[in-house]
Amino acid sequence: MNLTKIKIKVANLLDSSLARDTLWMLFSKIFNVVMQAAYFIIVARLLGKENYGSFIVITATASIIFPFTSLGGEHLLIKNVSVNRATFNTYWGNGLVLLTANGTFFIIILLLLSPLLFPRDVQWVAILLILLADLICLALLDLGFKALMAVDMVNKTAQLGILSTCSKLLAALSLAVFFTNPGVTTWGYLYFISSATMAIVTIILVNKMIGSPRPALSELKSNLTQGIYFSISASASNINANLDKSMLGKLASVGAAGIYGSAYRFIDVGNVPLLALSGATYTRFFQHGVSGVKGSLGFAKRLLPILTLYAIATVIGFWILAPFIPVILGEEYREAIAALLWLSPLPAIATFQYLAADTLTGSGHQKARSIVQVAAAILNVLLNIWLIPKFSWQGAAWATLISDSLRLVCLWIIVILLYRQETKQDYLHG
Repeated sequence: MNLTKIKIKVANLLDSSLARDTLWMLFSKIFNVVMQAAYFIIVARLLGKENYGSFIVITATASIIFPFTSLGGEHLLIKNVSVNRATFNTYWGNGLVLLTANGTFFIIILLLLSPLLFPRDVQWVAILLILLADLICLALLDLGFKALMAVDMVNKTAQLGILSTCSKLLAALSLAVFFTNPGVTTWGYLYFISSATMAIVTIILVNKMIGSPRPALSELKSNLTQGIYFSISASASNINANLDKSMLGKLASVGAAGIYGSAYRFIDVGNVPLLALSGATYTRFFQHGVSGVKGSLGFAKRLLPILTLYAIATVIGFWILAPFIPVILGEEYREAIAALLWLSPLPAIATFQYLAADTLTGSGHQKARSIVQVAAAILNVLLNIWLIPKFSWQGAAWATLISDSLRLVCLWIIVILLYRQETKQDYLHG
């Protein structure tokens, strides 16, 4: 291939909407990495590993419940609006109704169960504020993001993401400047204020830029089953990623949860490019998946080379970064070096999971994806119950690695089986 043809291909790639959307999301995520790192370091240092561990236990529990607040309404919004924009007002309204009602219900339940779920030395006010931030405000923000993505306003989604992270950093700076020896309750107030502010801003912007909510109960009921599959899938994924932190607080100690949670924050940073690409390509998997698994898998194959390089780079990067954790967070987090090394394969595993999972979702096989993710989550729970009391955070790391690897293998087996089934049907009908 001559130089002219290469230049044309590069120019076409850079000029494509996928490239622009990915670059917007990547810019947003990279900016957010810097801001989140600053906010994480400030909060972890000021609270110390015990208080930070308590905060992590609460947020980890909320993340497991989080997908059920809107019952998959945000995914249904993208799925339907991406192919028919006229349905926006209905799905936007239905999502707002569901998440407000369900979020309130789950917060009440979690508060009643708080003596069993959360550290006893954390005040109920702190628990309430953190749950409000993560189950109501964050759900509103996420629904707003999905609304913008559904109408191809990925750049606006990225801009709101930047603003959201800046609000968290501002809250962390306020914690450092205005309070001495702050605890979980103090941080809970600031965390909630920053989250609530962004939720309000997001709703106003979506209403102004796209349209006002017009809930339709008939549509709500007809899409409920499919929405539940999305919720189950997302919750199962969050169980794999976060349940171990909650269980560490009860089965080991909040200090162990703080060590493990701090290491996991670096893993979250490593996932940023993957999340950027996922955000930019999610609607496209639905569009390519109209023709079945063959269509969505064909799109996934186009992403494979760059994602393979990314997977290798993350593992190498974590091994280089790990020895610097005590310098960044303080000496009390020295044990997090080993925790990060144990967890370093996770972004690579998540990369190939993402391709298989979105291939299934985009082609209408969300139920199969959900079954695999639920099975992996159940395995994760059982392994944590067995391993954490014996090995503390090391047991949690093993449980996550095993369940995530199993999920990766099973998702790809289903994709291959469905692809062969479609190919055989095409041959018979051809």
